[in-house]
Amino acid sequence: MPRPTLRFGIHDGNNYCAATWKLWTESGKGDSEVYLANRSLGGTLKASLHQSGNWHIAFSKKAFGDLVAGSIPKLQDRFLARWPRPKELAPGVTLAFRIVTPWSSVTGQKERYRGSNIVWVENAPEGKATEIDVLFTKLSIRPEEWPGKNSPGTSLVGLVNLDNRETVWVVSWVIDMPDLSHLGTGTSNYFAGKSRKDIDSADNLKAIAFGTEPDGSRVMYDIAVQKKP
Repeated sequence: MPRPTLRFGIHDGNNYCAATWKLWTESGKGDSEVYLANRSLGGTLKASLHQSGNWHIAFSKKAFGDLVAGSIPKLQDRFLARWPRPKELAPGVTLAFRIVTPWSSVTGQKERYRGSNIVWVENAPEGKATEIDVLFTKLSIRPEEWPGKNSPGTSLVGLVNLDNRETVWVVSWVIDMPDLSHLGTGTSNYFAGKSRKDIDSADNLKAIAFGTEPDGSRVMYDIAVQKKP
C-alpha cells in the first residue's frame, strides 16, 4: 500500500543538524490517518492525527511494554496525551502542530542522514528559533500558494495529499526564542534499565518537550540538553 511520506529537518548548511522528522499517511484506504514522528526516537513514540478528530501522542505497544510500564508510575497506559482536532484558524485551515527548534539545537551529525531524502531547512540566526507548522487544509490550494505564504518569511517545506482530499502542509519560519523561564522543575523518571548514570555518560543529549497552545494546537520543542557540572 502506498505511503506518501515527507521527511524534514534543520541544518546549519555544513555538517550539523537538529532532529529530523517524518510525516506520513497510507493512501488507498479512503481515509486520512496522518502520523508524525521524531526519527531519532526510532519508532518508540509518534503522534496520530486520525480523520475521526481523535488525536493523540503515544508510545508504541512494544516500547510501552519494554520501557515504560512499571517504570514511570504516572503513565498507566501508552498515551501521553489525547485531544480533539483543533478548531479551524481560518475557513478550511487547521493548525495541528508546531515544532520549535532553537538555533542552539543544531548539534547532531548530518552525515548520518546521507541518502535519507530529507528536505533540509536552514537553521535560524543565533538567538532565534525555527518554527515548523503542520497544517491541514480542506480547500484546493496550489502548492505555490501554501497556507501563510502572505506572512513575511514563511517557506514551504513540503506537502502530503490525503485520500479524503485534504492536504497536509509543512511550513517553516523564523521566530523569537520562546520564553520558557516561567516553567517550574519537574520529577525525573527513567525508562526500564536506565538511570542518571546513562545521562551523565552520554554526549550530545537532546530532549523533546510537549506543550499546548491557546489555539488548541500542540507544540514540540527540540532541545539541546545542557548538563550541570
